[in-house]
Amino acid sequence: MRVLTGLRIGLVVCLAVAPVFGQGGDEFDEFEEEIHAKVEDANIPDPLIGINRAFYWGNDKIYFWLLKPVAQGYGAVVPKRGRVALGHFFDNLQFPLRVVNAVLQFKWEGAGTEVGRFAVNSTVGVLGFSDYAYRQWGWRPCREDFGQTFAYYGAGPGIALHLPILGPSNLRDALGKIPAYFVDPLSYIDPSTVGMAVSVGSRVNDTSLSIGFYEKLKANAVDPYSFFKRAYEQRRIKEIKE
Repeated sequence: MRVLTGLRIGLVVCLAVAPVFGQGGDEFDEFEEEIHAKVEDANIPDPLIGINRAFYWGNDKIYFWLLKPVAQGYGAVVPKRGRVALGHFFDNLQFPLRVVNAVLQFKWEGAGTEVGRFAVNSTVGVLGFSDYAYRQWGWRPCREDFGQTFAYYGAGPGIALHLPILGPSNLRDALGKIPAYFVDPLSYIDPSTVGMAVSVGSRVNDTSLSIGFYEKLKANAVDPYSFFKRAYEQRRIKEIKE
């Protein structure tokens, strides 16, 4: 039982709390702008570079050999409109993570927007399958997490990490996944195998809407590992400042 619980925590942490892409093309354009923008130095210590590169290599193979083929098959069966709606549903489930961290950072406007979005999208938006709050009033989600909350209270990024399945991270953000697990509603689904299946399904759904994005970035990078590490840190710097 303890082994299963540990496995469940690891999978849910790696799959369920990843940022949601694929709910519209703008996210990819914004991400590319962020990683090419001139921001403060995004280089952090990387004493585990050998291990990190090995995990990057493994994640890259998992993507091309497993995740991408499954997502392509899934996308061939499920219409894009349905996949986008399902992405909204999964994103709506992450409301507790966002609102808790907005409150912890005293971002009252963001917390209020999150409460309003959840109430509207869970009702008028039919359980969150439609992002009615954004479409009707332009209410954007307040994407806060525990990594940003730790930074708000003065925690630095620490060392660079590349996590299995999840990808580039740092020590602060990786530690933030622990409390995130206990805030994530999917963590409380019983039996645990159902929760894991939902988390994996969410990742496959998101991947089906973003195929080609990772490939494009990797193809343009001289050293993909270093590129994604720097891109991640640049994005986190921007998110923490906002």
